[in-house]
Amino acid sequence: MDQKELLQKYYEQEMNNVFAYSTDFRMNSPKKGYENEWCDAKERAELLLEMMSK
Repeated sequence: MDQKELLQKYYEQEMNNVFAYSTDFRMNSPKKGYENEWCDAKERAELLLEMMSK
């Protein structure tokens, strides 16, 4: 496993968290009571995506 594969794995895990905390499959809004967790997971996923693009 190389660095990019590891980042991809972490990205997929964070996107799974975003999906779990979302109201629907579009992942545009969090479930009630999970707003902070949704925002945190989404932010981590975006950072991982940025790291993979470098």
